[in-house]
Amino acid sequence: MNYHSLAPTTLLSPVPVALVSCADGEHPERKNLLTVAWTGTVNTTPPMVSISIKPSRYSYGMIRDSGEFVINLVDRNLCRAADFCGVRSGRDEDKAEALGLVWREAEGMKAARAVDGAPVSLSCRVRNHMEMGSHDMFLGEIVSVSVREDLMDAQGGIHLERAGLVAYNHGLYQALGQVLGFFGYAVARPEKLTARLRAAGAGTYVLKSARFLAADYLRSVLTEGDRAIDATVGNGHDTAMLCRLVGEAGHVYGFDLQEQALDATRKRLKGERLEKRATLWCMGHEHMGEMIREPVRAAVFNLGWLPGGDHQVTTRTETTMTAVKQALKLLSPGGMLVICVYPGHPEGKRERKALEEWMTSLPAREFNVLAHCFLNAGDDAPRCYGIQRNT
Repeated sequence: MNYHSLAPTTLLSPVPVALVSCADGEHPERKNLLTVAWTGTVNTTPPMVSISIKPSRYSYGMIRDSGEFVINLVDRNLCRAADFCGVRSGRDEDKAEALGLVWREAEGMKAARAVDGAPVSLSCRVRNHMEMGSHDMFLGEIVSVSVREDLMDAQGGIHLERAGLVAYNHGLYQALGQVLGFFGYAVARPEKLTARLRAAGAGTYVLKSARFLAADYLRSVLTEGDRAIDATVGNGHDTAMLCRLVGEAGHVYGFDLQEQALDATRKRLKGERLEKRATLWCMGHEHMGEMIREPVRAAVFNLGWLPGGDHQVTTRTETTMTAVKQALKLLSPGGMLVICVYPGHPEGKRERKALEEWMTSLPAREFNVLAHCFLNAGDDAPRCYGIQRNT
């Protein structure tokens, strides 16, 4: 292999993205957040970590004088906040207030607080402070750790592979991806290797349902700052997923005729602190062309009835066709329209027939159209369609 030589530089990548919180020891109401990429583990017993900060940073004096800080790990939901805190100064504004972040108590800290919603928070007391050159390094002893409950199993095991953690890779924020192994997997017995990797979802892809396929489509096309439509919000699962994918800079538009569905969706979004990322309308999705005036990157339809609701109330073929045509017009180039159809009831069969006839007529130069069906599950099995705009 050939290599290109560079001048000495800090090209150790990827590195963790750490959202560090601190406070003024004498005036604890003065709190701040800064983003630190130069951080790492330095010792096991006692557990110690390091963070390196330029002396010019506003937080530098707070950490030096208070002798404490909290490292908050960053997931997709906090990625934009981490970038904001890395380029804006606490001298000029209250960054937590500007971002809508909420503080919570950090065990063992006198003044510093943790960020609510962070997957993991490490509360640290400064044990040593060293001048290194461009940065000063603070060695901190970890005095307490808090892990978000959804990342714990019933036996007390920690599953950070579920957290969607973010790494910093030579100027880019990247989400951690597929599990490739575990500590010691290179010498593990075959049966242990297989069991552990399958338990972590490594190297496996399960064709579970039309809904799971739809989620894969949406994850592949949406990123921070995008706009998306949930044309049938239901109980809010897809709406929340879309809100997470588009981030704080993006927005999701949702439609449903049933107030029951909108109430459930609002409750779900509020519970995940995503409500500011969505606009919901209690109206049929066939009106989306009247309500949305900007291009969107993705739109999703889950046709049929509301799960747990009245099965007599379903989406209707005529309004569905009006809505999907409007959604297609709103798609930006490269955008994706995803439709899940459930033909196990008469109206679902009508919707499938009308949709397939319409999709077959779409010009191949302008659209890529793909249909997924479970061939061995009968004619009434759910189907997932993906339509991508080329131009």
